[in-house]
Amino acid sequence: MKTLFFKIFYIIRKLPLLKRLSNSLLRRILFKINKDKFCYSFKDVKFFLNIRDSIDRELFMNGYYEEKQLNILSKSIKKYSINNFIDIGSNIGIYSILMAKNHSNLTIYAFEPHKDAFKRLKKNVNLNDFSNKIYLYDYALSSKDGESFLETKNRFGLSQSGGAKISDNGNIKIKYKTGDDLIKIKNENIAIKIDTEGHELFVLHGIKNLLVYNKIFLQIEIFPQNITVVTQFLNNLGFKLITKSQFTHQKDILDYFFEKNFS
Repeated sequence: MKTLFFKIFYIIRKLPLLKRLSNSLLRRILFKINKDKFCYSFKDVKFFLNIRDSIDRELFMNGYYEEKQLNILSKSIKKYSINNFIDIGSNIGIYSILMAKNHSNLTIYAFEPHKDAFKRLKKNVNLNDFSNKIYLYDYALSSKDGESFLETKNRFGLSQSGGAKISDNGNIKIKYKTGDDLIKIKNENIAIKIDTEGHELFVLHGIKNLLVYNKIFLQIEIFPQNITVVTQFLNNLGFKLITKSQFTHQKDILDYFFEKNFS
């Protein structure tokens, strides 16, 4: 019965006029019957989801997640023979787990300070037997060591991981550290993904040695107010912009792709 229900839902969802209505209806039904937490198969891997959270709900309801970014990243890992992937702002591990599945020789470092998202990240890594490939860190990266807070929205009785940002006005206490103190890699090919809701410049300062002493493919979400300083910082280190595009659901925020020393 459960399988039939979801099959009907996915058929309805393909009709543009009914997609939004069907998503809302399904959410209400699942909340009502207390089926908001479950395992979900996506691209031949498993994710434990809590659809009260916006990221989990987006993955489940849409059946896809940041396809263009994932495709560019995966192709670049193969093209540049990359053997290390640093996922900064990993959330529940969509990027880390898919890259671990698609690239058997990859060592992955995943950082996620949101407590509930980190619990699901850890569960998802174990669900897919990737604990020997993905190293997990339950704190943020920044330009120094310290403590702060995550500012999050509360919806459906849950502190949302989507859009959570470091702020003194936040409601979740976190720790942050510098990436250079944690990851000691030189003369390697590295892919880095940074999605930190406006904290990207501080993250870059904290991984400067990694950026200087390795060949880098970088995917970074840059908030509008940070574009000038972030691009100047990267240009000074010899990074070249490959492409940029509005891949996210936020119209004024772009994902940028850079590389250094590969060409």
